[in-house]
Amino acid sequence: MNVRTTVPQCHLLVDRQAIPEEANRDLMECVVENSLHLPDACTVRIHDADFKWLDSGLWHEGKKLEVQVGYGQEPLQSVFIGEITALEMDLAALGVPMLTIRCLDQAHRLHRGRQRRTFEQQTDSDIVRRLARDNGLRLEADDTTGVHPWVIQNNQTDWEFLSMLAERNSFRLYLKEEDKLFFKKVVDETERETELDWGQALRSFRIRAAAAPQVDEVIVRSWNPDDKKAVIGTARRPAGAAEIGERGRGGDVSKQAYGESRMVVVDRPAPNQAEAQKIAQSIMDDIGASFIEADGLCYGHPEIRAGDAVKIKNIGNRFSGRYLVTSATHTYSPAEGFSTQFLINGKRPSTLLTMLGGEEEGAGSANRGNIVVGIVTDNNDPENLGRVRVMYPWLTEDHQSFWARIASPMAGAGRGFMFLPEIDDEVLLAFEHGDIHRPYVLGGLWNGRDRPPLDSGSAIEDGKVRRRRIRTRYGHTIDLDDNGTVHIRTAGGEHFMLADGLGIGFITPTEHQVYATDEGEVAMTTSDGAKVSISEKETTIAMADEGGSNIVSIEYTSGKITVTSMSTIAISATAAVTIDAPSVAINAGAGMSPPTPGGGSGSPSYVPLPPPPPPPLGS
Repeated sequence: MNVRTTVPQCHLLVDRQAIPEEANRDLMECVVENSLHLPDACTVRIHDADFKWLDSGLWHEGKKLEVQVGYGQEPLQSVFIGEITALEMDLAALGVPMLTIRCLDQAHRLHRGRQRRTFEQQTDSDIVRRLARDNGLRLEADDTTGVHPWVIQNNQTDWEFLSMLAERNSFRLYLKEEDKLFFKKVVDETERETELDWGQALRSFRIRAAAAPQVDEVIVRSWNPDDKKAVIGTARRPAGAAEIGERGRGGDVSKQAYGESRMVVVDRPAPNQAEAQKIAQSIMDDIGASFIEADGLCYGHPEIRAGDAVKIKNIGNRFSGRYLVTSATHTYSPAEGFSTQFLINGKRPSTLLTMLGGEEEGAGSANRGNIVVGIVTDNNDPENLGRVRVMYPWLTEDHQSFWARIASPMAGAGRGFMFLPEIDDEVLLAFEHGDIHRPYVLGGLWNGRDRPPLDSGSAIEDGKVRRRRIRTRYGHTIDLDDNGTVHIRTAGGEHFMLADGLGIGFITPTEHQVYATDEGEVAMTTSDGAKVSISEKETTIAMADEGGSNIVSIEYTSGKITVTSMSTIAISATAAVTIDAPSVAINAGAGMSPPTPGGGSGSPSYVPLPPPPPPPLGS
């Protein structure tokens, strides 16, 4: 395009009304910056020696400002529509008083405030529609695929959050036409293309082609716990890269010069192959767009805007071609006229934060790489995988996480420890590769309100941990004591004990006991002391009352049976009682009282015992 020789013009409109002609005459400079990564900005400087423009009421925060530029009799083109956000007064010692008006387009509202909210069962384009509506913006968006079960806006500004959604879908996010938000796929075609000839409209141009960082394939590897399989996404061709006379795209040039090169990404969680594919394509677009970086200066062209293309001519075959503009700056001053600078640097914003390695989510977002605490809000996993949902009290109390898997000892196919946290339990969480959408519960935590089931003082002896306890919400406990005992107790008081050197025992809530010792004794004892025992050492089976006075004892090695009573012993039968032995000795002291003959119930008569028979002759 030939150099424009007519006089440039710049008109300012406040709330859609042209500013006074006198203010136009005092205009010293107007700079408009637009970018794919930041809100469009406008800086107006006006000579204000007597402060009339400062105090005029013309410039007030929140008023709309429009900048129109052009040449001669040509229709003026709007290069900026925004709102006043700041005023400055510069009273330099040796300079003229200067009023500076700073403006931003409505995209700046997406940078105001940080939000903490969740979205469930929505696509990314659904989320974008909601945020555009909440901010009063019109929207032109391409639909995204894949319904996300849970997405969080993690203490981010709306712009940071939307930029993250755009990045992972390989989309571009920008504002045009005053209040229209665009959420569009990265494509090779653009709406407009401006031709610039070196030596004519194009005053200066600097270009850099870096082949070494380029790759010919990006591979994203992740894990799908539902299928228990690896997830792999690949991308080979970047979209939106410069189309110039260079021999192919960056990956092709790098391959021809240095051989094949692949980038394998393993720290970007993707739940399925489609998501992995989109992430791979986004990374490939980023790398491919960085192959060519350039900046140029031309006579003022209001048509050049971020997101549109410039076609550079007359700089040789190698670098002549079509470039996508990342940012453009239009500068007007009565002294120097109208000029346009433009920058080509792909998807990477040239901000100080980015150059210093700032996170894409923004410096104020919750640090994803840290270990954090959460409060369990739901443990009824609909898929019965033992997962829980938690609330992050340090982030928001109004939203809960997606289902978090629990790290458990020996977890495997039908095995492992199944200890689910209770609702309102405090737990410790980590995130897969720092992604807050992929939480894992590492364990539970005690606190000032939820105390341990065993005091530390009771657990420690001589500086060593002696006792360990497992206790359920209901009150069942298992105590492991390094004195050689293990106690299992139910909430109702049933007690089972194992003791090295002593044996095992069972105690009921009313203190009835059953135990077996290593010394060869098995016994049952009632709470009042009555006892049934088997003693290997004494070779006896015995029954005794609570005082041990009345005893029935069987010596099973000798066959001796002993019955000891401190009172009456009665033998009663409905039929005959037979005693069959080689000899029977009955020692009754003074005598016996047999029943009345005939089985009557009258008082028995005393019958003395007969004397023992005389010894045999010759003895």
